[in-house]
Amino acid sequence: MSTAFFPPEPSAELLALPKCNLHTHLEGSVRPATFLELAAQQAISLPFDPLQVSDKLQVDGSEKTLVDYLAKIMVNYQVLKSPAALRRTAFEAAEDAYHDGVIYFELRAGPATHARPGFPIEACVESILAGLQEAEARFGITSRLIVAALRNHAPQTNVELAQIACRYAQQGVAGFDLAGDEAGYPADLHHEAFEIIRDAGLGLTVHAGEASGAEAVRYAVETLHAQRIGHGVHSIESRAVMDLLREKQVLLEICPTSNVHTGAVSSIETHPLKALYDGIPISINDDDPITSRTRASNELMLAHTLFGMSLETIIAIQLTTLEHSFLRETSVKERLKSKVQAFASRE
Repeated sequence: MSTAFFPPEPSAELLALPKCNLHTHLEGSVRPATFLELAAQQAISLPFDPLQVSDKLQVDGSEKTLVDYLAKIMVNYQVLKSPAALRRTAFEAAEDAYHDGVIYFELRAGPATHARPGFPIEACVESILAGLQEAEARFGITSRLIVAALRNHAPQTNVELAQIACRYAQQGVAGFDLAGDEAGYPADLHHEAFEIIRDAGLGLTVHAGEASGAEAVRYAVETLHAQRIGHGVHSIESRAVMDLLREKQVLLEICPTSNVHTGAVSSIETHPLKALYDGIPISINDDDPITSRTRASNELMLAHTLFGMSLETIIAIQLTTLEHSFLRETSVKERLKSKVQAFASRE
């Protein structure tokens, strides 16, 4: 029997709450049924029995580290090799978020991992954006793309990726991220890519303080000038880093369930969510919803039931999340804000 932790089912009220989700990876959002269909369409011979697809793509309790967790996600790379595959999976990620009550959605994806001869990085970005735009047209969910660089990629690859991201700033790319094996590949390898993004005015977020300590968070904020930190749970280990986040109002993109699955925290009971929410802006997100078998609503239910956050606090976090989003269109942001406020003031 699996010993993996899974969050509680959300209440009807939290499902109905208009939510803002800033931290979801495309590569961890591939439905198992979609994975099998894409494999068949692309004539990909799978190295496992199709009946085992859920076991291969989703956590089972055996994962101990971020690298173990990433191995689950990387199984999806086999099928994310075509425009149709990226468009479909981006559409379905936004569709799933919509059905979870998300009104603003930032999806991050690593185009350089899916590019190949005849399918360049630009085409990958365009395919993902097309999927998000299709979902927005069908469901009304406002979606933007964060282009994610991977730490294990060559610095020059990520420089090229940053340049490409900037070219799509008016087509739906809102920001840039650094993800992957934090402990194995330091962020300073990729400072040049971040300079390009910063000069272009796109949003900057960095996975830090997940598999490494608080000093990785400090580097991301002080040197890379990150406006948000992916996870950042180990910030709690340094009062100085906590003060830095508080002073600069750098938002932490918290993903409680996946933090357990990656070993960033030893158990959900020891997660520092409440301690981090102390003058530091946070968002509560689902990270890799298929991999971790969760959704934004489940994570908020966890915040409510285990960490004792009131509905009023959870609503306030949605407004903070929207304020720190990489959405640049003020009128759209105000419209979304009004939806959250209307929910808060309902009778």
